[in-house]
Amino acid sequence: MAKPIHLQGTTLEGGGQLLRLATCLSALTSTPITITDIRGKRSGGGGLKAQHLTSVQWLGAASNARLSGVGLKSKEITFAPGKGGISRLEWRNGGDVSIKQNTPGSVNLVLQAVLPFMLFANIGSNEGEEIKKVRVKITGGTNVSNSPSCDYVEQVLMPMFSLIGIPPIETQIHARGWSQGSSGLGSMTYTIKPLRKPLPAFQLVERGEIKSVRATIIAPRDAEAHFRDELDVVFAQREANIFGAREPEIEVSFEDSKHEKRYYLLLVATTTTGIKLGRDWLYDRGVRAGKTDAVISSIVRKVSSDLIEEIEQGACVDEHMRDQLVVFQALAVGKSSVYGGKRKAALVEPSLHAKTAHWVAKEVIDVAFDDEGGCKGIGFGAGQTGDEGHADELSTDKALARDLEKLRVAGN
Repeated sequence: MAKPIHLQGTTLEGGGQLLRLATCLSALTSTPITITDIRGKRSGGGGLKAQHLTSVQWLGAASNARLSGVGLKSKEITFAPGKGGISRLEWRNGGDVSIKQNTPGSVNLVLQAVLPFMLFANIGSNEGEEIKKVRVKITGGTNVSNSPSCDYVEQVLMPMFSLIGIPPIETQIHARGWSQGSSGLGSMTYTIKPLRKPLPAFQLVERGEIKSVRATIIAPRDAEAHFRDELDVVFAQREANIFGAREPEIEVSFEDSKHEKRYYLLLVATTTTGIKLGRDWLYDRGVRAGKTDAVISSIVRKVSSDLIEEIEQGACVDEHMRDQLVVFQALAVGKSSVYGGKRKAALVEPSLHAKTAHWVAKEVIDVAFDDEGGCKGIGFGAGQTGDEGHADELSTDKALARDLEKLRVAGN
């Protein structure tokens, strides 16, 4: 086995995203890695939580990986995909996959770890056969603090994935699982159609004008009227900031959260080019009896201000979507560009999460991101489909050294 690439887990954001992306890229490209000080910047001592363990174990089984140090609270692991490459798990030929968690860890962070593998691992296989869909059911938390909600995934993430060339992914919420109020397990099913050919480079550089805004409120039943009133005031006062000179199109939906401490708001702006910009907040502060009006006002004020800031920056992606696209830019054929907007005439810097994803992609598969959000991908799978001429070769000294190391190991 080639010497594993070492990744320091406290680099930049220093959380679970580093682990998820690193193990996914490792599994896809058969690149062994060692991660130390896992989640070293997190309170409570860091290490693997149940959610992270679930993702690592699934990817390990899917890539025939040799795992070392993998366990709850582990702070160092080695992930070395096996010689046999990708395992012939049930999802390779369509069907049902179940990934279960016993805690309300975010189902959408588990999806974040396994989705690129599921999409790309079938490229070049079973040529001529019908591409079958796979239904992935993940149990855990659907609405979890500091994680993408099932509502954001359905309304923003999946439509944006379709814009960059990924086959449409259907989502179904069976039951909500919350981190606020009384905790409980929920589940979602994602219906995925794996890629058969390499993903072409994509360009998200023309945003267009804002044509509509959708508000999704999930809160106790008696909070509905106040939420709607607060949103009416925001849309009336800041209509020009959101829609410019266009006639506003606004849709508001409400769902009972069935708990007095569960308050959630998602605002999604849709542009004339089909781009989705979303901002949300699952309220994670104390809710005191008699103080709920202040809670609602605070939520509406924060989420609307965040969305308007995204709109005024002119970006083609919101802050959280930007880091979700990093792995697809890194794996695509050719240079993909994602415009992150400008603030006071200067380009908006990627978030710490996005910078962390850039760093992981550089370390594991040797791709680089420029200041304008561009990345020349490795053209994953191009050599398996006869499209070698379209793939961009990795010609850096680092990539060459890895190739030589593989040859040396094979010779021994």
